[in-house]
Amino acid sequence: MIINISDLFLSLIGGIMIGVACSIHYITKGRITGISGIYYGVITFNWDEFYWKLSILTSLVFSTGLMYQIFGDESIMTSSSLAFNEISQITSLSYTIAGISGLLIGCGAKLCNGCTTGHGFCGLARISIRSFVAFGLFILFGVLSCFITMSEHKDDGEEKYNYNYVSIIMIGLSLVLLSASLLGAYLNKEQLIDTIVGIPVGLFLGVGVVFSGMIKRTTILSFLSLQQWNPQFLFVILGANIACFFGFRLMKKPIFDVEFQYPPTNKVTNVLLVGASLFGFGWGMTGICPLVGLALFPQFTWQIGLMYLGSVSMGMRIAQCYLNKYQKVEDQVLQYNSNNYIIKNDNEQNDRF
Repeated sequence: MIINISDLFLSLIGGIMIGVACSIHYITKGRITGISGIYYGVITFNWDEFYWKLSILTSLVFSTGLMYQIFGDESIMTSSSLAFNEISQITSLSYTIAGISGLLIGCGAKLCNGCTTGHGFCGLARISIRSFVAFGLFILFGVLSCFITMSEHKDDGEEKYNYNYVSIIMIGLSLVLLSASLLGAYLNKEQLIDTIVGIPVGLFLGVGVVFSGMIKRTTILSFLSLQQWNPQFLFVILGANIACFFGFRLMKKPIFDVEFQYPPTNKVTNVLLVGASLFGFGWGMTGICPLVGLALFPQFTWQIGLMYLGSVSMGMRIAQCYLNKYQKVEDQVLQYNSNNYIIKNDNEQNDRF
């Protein structure tokens, strides 16, 4: 077991920051902060929600980019570990593993309708049965996957260019996109408040991810590893859920909306079980969930910025095609059962006469 008290303290603080971000979103707009859903809304150009979702993601990238400029290869506290993984620990990730992991995570997140933020932080704090089951499967299959792919976890990657300059470019790009989202929301009017609210949400998420150590894939892999177990991620979960638990219960209704927006169902379905299992297996391969993948964007590497996030996008699209087909079949079954029920009732009434 690996224990660093300073790291555990920072993980708790970082988890609380993540919980505060989710609580801000919930209190103001009544929304659950699911990064995978937000990401999907941006890559599919869902214009009804595009600008506020883009503001969260760009604020997240800006925040982690700024944190990388401040801390880079240094520690946040004197006795804590480095704030970020060394670049070699990211570039050592093979393109194949990054691609498969992203594909599984994208499919899984879409099928189970959530990821570590939606289920692990917001869902657990709401005492959602679906989220408890989903997050449990994340951990279970993450441990299994981490054990199977342990031999692929290396630290011998190369630094191909100056990543400080890259992060500066990404900070500038995030500010441009954030300005564009604000302009679009201003012209749209309906999304203006949502977009403004998205800025502190993204900023707190970014700072929280860095402070908590989630930005380092080694933190997650050591938590999922049975050989050198590190409890750091437990403190992230604890901090986030404490903040969300109380934050979600502060208001009877959101400030800028009429009611809270909950997931359409709380049932544990086969689709949820399959999706959560796929997500967990992909998560254990790299230690990177959608939140962390986006947070790492300022340290742009081809493994994460292109292969992983591209595969996540592809996985989500594949899963959505299946869900659309599944929903059509389900609707047809319901319609068939409904028609049979009507015919049966008509026959019974005719028999009476």
